[in-house]
Amino acid sequence: MKRKLVPDIVKSQELILVPEDTAVSTVSKLMAEKNIGAVLVVNHGNLVGIVTERDLNNKVLSKDIDPASIEVAQVMTRNPDTLPPDADASEALALMQSKHYRHLPITQGKRAVGIVSIRDLFKVAYEHLMEEVEFRDRMMRV
Repeated sequence: MKRKLVPDIVKSQELILVPEDTAVSTVSKLMAEKNIGAVLVVNHGNLVGIVTERDLNNKVLSKDIDPASIEVAQVMTRNPDTLPPDADASEALALMQSKHYRHLPITQGKRAVGIVSIRDLFKVAYEHLMEEVEFRDRMMRV
């Protein structure tokens, strides 16, 4: 069975969207408060970028830049790769593995409708493996 990103993987989520002029310190606090590793950046509702924990560390903290003095537009990854909601989990996993992504925006046209993380995909893969083990165990008992 192919599992679609929406609704099979990303069932319901509080999607955090911020404008480009948001201070990095604000985004960092949001990420900590919501316990998330990435935030999507929008301009008039359209996805323009993604900012991740890695971006904050590599582009701000490690360079001793004051997070309150810099806008997210200066550190985000612009025009990120995306997948549509009807893409399946294997497509997302292949793209994330080949590009070393931990988070991937899900878009409908230019509008962000979700975000899938490697952790989300790991959970689905784990559940699938456990189902196979249970099936094998049942078959061996027959």
